[in-house]
Amino acid sequence: MATIEPTYHVALSFADEDRDFVEKVAAQLRSDGVEVFYDAYEEADLWGKNLYDRLKDVYQNQALFTVMFISEHYRDKLWTNHERKAAQQRALADVGKEYILPAYFDTTITLPGLAKGTGSISLPKKTPEQVANLIVKKLVAAGVELPRTLSYSDNAKADIDFPMPKGKAFTNLLTDLKSHDWYTQEPAIGTIFELDWSALTPDQIFVLGRNIYQCADGEERSAKELLANLRRELARLPEEAATHLLNGMFFEVYFNSEGEFRPRPKGRYLERLLALQEVKKFASSISFIRRALEPYQDQLPFLPSLTPELIRFKLGVRETDPPTVKSLKLGRRELVVKADDTHDPSDRVWKLSHITFTLASLKQNLAEAWNIPVTRIEIACHPKLEPSAKLRLPKDHDIRWLRP
Repeated sequence: MATIEPTYHVALSFADEDRDFVEKVAAQLRSDGVEVFYDAYEEADLWGKNLYDRLKDVYQNQALFTVMFISEHYRDKLWTNHERKAAQQRALADVGKEYILPAYFDTTITLPGLAKGTGSISLPKKTPEQVANLIVKKLVAAGVELPRTLSYSDNAKADIDFPMPKGKAFTNLLTDLKSHDWYTQEPAIGTIFELDWSALTPDQIFVLGRNIYQCADGEERSAKELLANLRRELARLPEEAATHLLNGMFFEVYFNSEGEFRPRPKGRYLERLLALQEVKKFASSISFIRRALEPYQDQLPFLPSLTPELIRFKLGVRETDPPTVKSLKLGRRELVVKADDTHDPSDRVWKLSHITFTLASLKQNLAEAWNIPVTRIEIACHPKLEPSAKLRLPKDHDIRWLRP
């Protein structure tokens, strides 16, 4: 058989009922520089073509791998069966080579011609980002060199080192933003949206985003207003420039001026950024910051996600009068600890050590202390308590986020 020069690194085969999940996988793959066949990205190309022949060619000849997202709908649809058969013809022609990558929404489903011993993944406990990361690892293992899209220089990530040649208009703008003087920062913020974005590099726009967020965090009024209307303001920019600007804002939340991870994120306005998580055109920004944070995920209560996830706390209560909190866990991490002076007290939900509180006020305090949108917090209490029930912490104990 002649060597195939594929057009795509991976083709995604799925039923339309499962599109919401697969679309997020496709978005992250695209932001990782993967050439992905996802029908919504091919609308113009597919328009007017004989779809039966075109899809057969894609799944049989045009990809290094095909990922099958298998569900009851996938098994029963005419078009998914057409795609499956085309992919299986390719797999039969390349005996001994991996081609079909099964991913199951429902592991009880069987497909004709798909051997039960084929290695697969189960989707219900995986996020789209995790699935995309697995696909990327598969491609890299197969020798694919992916371009590093949405990457920035070390000087932009450690913006203390960012070049600022004298006399340049951009240098003057950046100097004003970094001034920590509201009267200087305000007119600088006002000029940002009058810039010629085509004349700026991705690094420059990224650093601008960092400094806009820094101004807002420092309570500069016009920067705060910009973040309050962020989606509308970003819509005024070319889409690529908006992406770089948003990436810089996200990066400023989690990384300091030397490019080092912040032990305590600068999250006062993080919720304004997270409001864009499910806006399709900003999917690459969410993927960007999530990848940047993955080495530090054990130090954070959550990561930004294309599919915002609930942060589920488990609360154990001792039935005293009033009830006493004996345990508060996030995953396997215990957050109720003996009080001492070895940790930054600003990282404690300190008020709760001195008062009684309800589940609602506990949720609000966790949200404020750790920059979690309150709508994303769920607290499962055992035994169950009435919402109005008052709780207390054990004597000389705090709720604290323990970092390595």
